[in-house]
Amino acid sequence: MKAVTEMICSASGPARRLSLTLVVAVLAMPIGLRAASAVDFNRDIRPILSDHCYACHGPDEGKRKAGLRLDQRESALNQLKSGDHAIKPGEPSRSTLVGRVTSTDPDEIMPPPEEGKPLSKEQVEMLVRWVQEGAPWKDHWAFIPPEKTAPPEVARAGWPANEIDRFILARIEKAVLEPAPEADRATLLRRVTFDLTGLPPTPEQVDAFIADQSPDAYEKVVDRLLSSPHYGERMTVNWLDLARYADTSGYHFDGVRFMWLWRDWVIKAFNENKPYDVFTVEQLAGDLLPNPTRDQRLATGFVRNNMTNDEGGADPDEYLNKYVADRVSTMGSVWLGLTVACAECHDHKFDPLKTKEFYQLYAFYHNVPEKGLDRIRTDNPPPRLPVPTVEQAVQYVEADFTLRDAEKTLQDRINELGETQEKWERETQEVPPAKPDGGGLIARLTLDDSLKLTPELTPAAATHESGPAADGREVVGASDAAFVREDVPEFADGRLGRSLKFDGKMHLDLGSLLSPDRTNSFSYGVWVKAQSNGAVLSKMEQGPGFRGFDLHVNDHRFEVHLVHRFPDDAIKVKTKDRFEGGWRHVLVSYDGSGKAAGLRVYVDGKPRAVDTEKDALKGSIANAEPVRIGSRSGEGHFKGQLDDIRFFDRALPQEDARLLAFEGMLTIIKKSRGSRSDEERSDLQRFYRENYAIDYLRAETALAKARKVKNELIAAIPSSMIMEEMSPPRETYQFIRGDFRSKGERVFPRTPEFLPPIRKAKVQNADGKVTLAFDSADPGPDWSPNRLDLAAWLMSPEHPLTARVTVNRYWAMLFGAGLVNTINDFGSQGEWPSHPELLEWLACRFRDGDVNGASPVAPWDVKALVRLIVTSRTYRQSAVATPEKMERDPYNRLLSRSPRLQLDAEFIRDNALAVSGLLNAKIGGASVKPYQPPGLWDGTDSVFVQDHGDDLYRRGMYVFWRRSAHYPAFATFDAPNREVCTFIRQRTQTPLQSLVLMNDPAFVECARALAQRVMMEEPVDLNRRLHRAFRLTLGRQPEADELATLQRTYEQQLASFQADPKSAGDLLKVGESKVPESLDQVKLAAMSAVANVLLNLNEAITR
Repeated sequence: MKAVTEMICSASGPARRLSLTLVVAVLAMPIGLRAASAVDFNRDIRPILSDHCYACHGPDEGKRKAGLRLDQRESALNQLKSGDHAIKPGEPSRSTLVGRVTSTDPDEIMPPPEEGKPLSKEQVEMLVRWVQEGAPWKDHWAFIPPEKTAPPEVARAGWPANEIDRFILARIEKAVLEPAPEADRATLLRRVTFDLTGLPPTPEQVDAFIADQSPDAYEKVVDRLLSSPHYGERMTVNWLDLARYADTSGYHFDGVRFMWLWRDWVIKAFNENKPYDVFTVEQLAGDLLPNPTRDQRLATGFVRNNMTNDEGGADPDEYLNKYVADRVSTMGSVWLGLTVACAECHDHKFDPLKTKEFYQLYAFYHNVPEKGLDRIRTDNPPPRLPVPTVEQAVQYVEADFTLRDAEKTLQDRINELGETQEKWERETQEVPPAKPDGGGLIARLTLDDSLKLTPELTPAAATHESGPAADGREVVGASDAAFVREDVPEFADGRLGRSLKFDGKMHLDLGSLLSPDRTNSFSYGVWVKAQSNGAVLSKMEQGPGFRGFDLHVNDHRFEVHLVHRFPDDAIKVKTKDRFEGGWRHVLVSYDGSGKAAGLRVYVDGKPRAVDTEKDALKGSIANAEPVRIGSRSGEGHFKGQLDDIRFFDRALPQEDARLLAFEGMLTIIKKSRGSRSDEERSDLQRFYRENYAIDYLRAETALAKARKVKNELIAAIPSSMIMEEMSPPRETYQFIRGDFRSKGERVFPRTPEFLPPIRKAKVQNADGKVTLAFDSADPGPDWSPNRLDLAAWLMSPEHPLTARVTVNRYWAMLFGAGLVNTINDFGSQGEWPSHPELLEWLACRFRDGDVNGASPVAPWDVKALVRLIVTSRTYRQSAVATPEKMERDPYNRLLSRSPRLQLDAEFIRDNALAVSGLLNAKIGGASVKPYQPPGLWDGTDSVFVQDHGDDLYRRGMYVFWRRSAHYPAFATFDAPNREVCTFIRQRTQTPLQSLVLMNDPAFVECARALAQRVMMEEPVDLNRRLHRAFRLTLGRQPEADELATLQRTYEQQLASFQADPKSAGDLLKVGESKVPESLDQVKLAAMSAVANVLLNLNEAITR
């Protein structure tokens, strides 16, 4: 090889002169591990070309230089414009690529020096050797459907427990190493229990496993754990990261959403071992299945888990684009294992994915009836699905039946109204009802056109919006006083005859007709027919304080103010109901209490419910302003008609309110039925219904109650965001350079060309059981595939990526690293598999099942895959590394030992809760809010309200996940914020993590509860307490020196707390769980400190 390199370096001519921008990368695998084998293009050459050549000579046509493309064999071997060849198979001296990478001329060498990525000597030799061997080419391994290979033969035939071990052992033996011995039983049980449930084993379970000497003792443990409901929880935690699950929307104020029902669906799916193909189809396209069940529609929440925005002023098109692009990227990561998002703005620089193809995938997800800005901060934006509990479903049926029965009863009473009203009218004419007799009438203003001018009486000034009008005069009718403008007013038919019309510009100034104060009781009533918002009457100062009182029409509601200084010293109430159309009699009655409760608003003789917006009147409402009819402080002019205004110096009761309203009805009753106007008939019917039709009123009350019960039940039913399709579908366009404002050509739903073509799905869905198949008939050129076809395509037998990506992800879950270490990138930038044949074998077994095995396995069986991995000898190895292995296999890629892995953040907390005895093991349900630092949610529109009781001790996966400020302890232990799809969590070890374990209230409380537990279980012997605490926390027996260290720690802490009992009390106050009074507080504090030490050990948070 050295001679070949020297020969090429000394070459001249075209091989040295052609200027190519060719960048060659560092080879992924150590050269020494493959020196003896033939050059493999996918393993040895493609990683070099991909890392540093494809950026300028790869799939992205826009960035391609010198017309050279090295990601395709034909273009790489083609003759160049100069007549030379970049690669001439078998002839390194005639290959310009070789000349450039071996050049010493800084103007000729590739990669260019300014790129800062020079090739190593080994990499150059590898390229030269490959060309010399004929430049053999292969398609990218991950884009070829996997083919099952037979497990290799091994020298230690007795070691493997299943096929996995034969693949692993073959590599270990080839490297002349030995597999590690099996881990001791306590360690193994702790490992597999955490890996399959996220919880620790109990000491009793450890003892039982150690005592069980049957040959299948371990397999029985695995089967028990796979059958545990906590298995579904453990598997779901990883899926939540992939699905970017959170309890908030993410953007802007990060408003609250409710998606925990979908989370419950995932737990259930894993526990029921839903086949992965069905698991996929239901989440991506459950709504498009034939006759989808509610659960299948609920499953599509996976797609909707993306962040959403409600920020005013943001561009809805921009954010709708972000939502859809996120869904494409997430699908590409989870099922394809590719960095699909890299093609949003330009053709992918490393993989054969075009920008157009990105937007063709985009078209599958661009058809949801959603908005770019949902304007919802405390609920789920539509489309959404209500999902009642069993109890709520029963209650809903009952409530719906009660409502329909109440509606029928009310209709029956309505049918009877004509006859009963006619009888009431006859009786009323014969015996007219009494008038209010309580006295206290200050003035009655009829405002009709039968009035006479009396010039000698004191004038009242009339004003007009456009300026002062002529003086007004006090006018006296037959028996009642009224005030009116001097110029001829306009009248119309009123409720008691003729009434004054207000044009929205004028008002009447009545002078000092009355001047009540806060402690005086008074009432006023008026007939109102409003055409717009405005003040009916007032005695109120202009700003800034608006002292006084008024009655105002606002959005068909009657609004009353009593004000000393608005808004801080005032009463403001507004009727809940809206009163549209026709005449209404309004009576306001105030008892002088200074409270909103002492203010009554009657409409048509009935007390009306009000919304109390202000209830803080302490000062005087008296003022020197006149009483005004038709305006407030010279503003807010009324438009419509007013009639029969009365003022009283007492608080009128409901009966008087009814009688006053009834007076207006008498004028209608006295008319013959044929002479009544439509408005009069409607007003009289309404008045009769609301005041005298007792059976009708009872039926109406029952109906209102039934509606309230049903509406409250509907409001209490939780919902979850789901997928739906629009009709007609949205048009989709390719955005130029990813800019949503720059539309290119229109595109339609299609899959990338470098993968198998999409076929029309033929899916059966019988009683919620899905069977996937494909239509053999040609769908024709006009066929437009939908999300269901896309989901089925992902799970088709010929698809090269889904099975590989999935088994690799579960391998990484159990070993800390995948067989392909870049678990989110199976493209050209991804790593070569550490055990390629094993990956192929696992992918085929997962995809096809194993019907001929000793224990038949169905296709896409996740539990069977997990069981196969954890029952292998490879998984059961000890994690102890020999010096030789640390030197020759420092990253454990040969898997000659088990990895030691830090627990995920949620499981660290779950472990503390479990060993302390505090854990609330409830499965599923809404998210909870345990202790967290104050002010963490400042800057959002939500206020953190901590939960109490058992909810404080639920598993970590149920902790409320706020994207902008997720649970601090979890963030410290590397949990993602889930703004985007997370493939694998980083595992760091920092001092801050130790501080969390020592000082976070949740862990301090767990330490105290653990101390309480061992003191209650071992009431006398200190050594037994320490031994029990050690075993609960770490799962194994303590060594003598470990026990001695714990005893010294306890004695030191005991002396400290005895000297300062107050600090002991302070420690025991942390957390809401109760401290048993029977325990010595100082000893409990000392034992709590020991428990805190145990929970802080690296071993406690490692499996």
